[in-house]
Amino acid sequence: MPIVSSEIKKTVAKHNGNRAIYEQHTDHLGVVHPHRYQCPPVGEFDEVAALAANALLEEAALPTDEALADAGRYKTGSAERAPDHQLQADYDRRVLRELMQEEDALAFANALTFFRSFEIRGGANAAQRASYLGVPKSEYDLVATRYNQITGVENVLNEDAARVWRLDSHEGWE
Repeated sequence: MPIVSSEIKKTVAKHNGNRAIYEQHTDHLGVVHPHRYQCPPVGEFDEVAALAANALLEEAALPTDEALADAGRYKTGSAERAPDHQLQADYDRRVLRELMQEEDALAFANALTFFRSFEIRGGANAAQRASYLGVPKSEYDLVATRYNQITGVENVLNEDAARVWRLDSHEGWE
């Protein structure tokens, strides 16, 4: 899980002459990883070099992101449980984010079972599910709308499949 951006958000002078540095590192999934430390006064410390070094340390400290790989498995209709090192809600949020970036409608539709499982875990309504994921309800509604539309398509396809004639099921069509 690579860090894709790092920045120094704030530098605060301390009473003893040292400085408090507040950094922010963002991974490829958009998760922000704050980093805070104290350093010597200006001129005695290279903040930019420290920023680069801290980005590498943050990246090394991040758990392996199995949600990204699992999103691919969901597209083919597999896996359900979060890895041991992640909270289920964090895992669900990352998988759903990855799936929402999927342009292939069939691959997206194959992940419908994951979404249905998440709905059961996430709560009784959209507000509870958004809270469970830690996202605004308006953002969750975008995900739910896309999956609800896929459900509608799935129902149409199932109805069509039920209309398929079987050999010798109808007379006079030879």
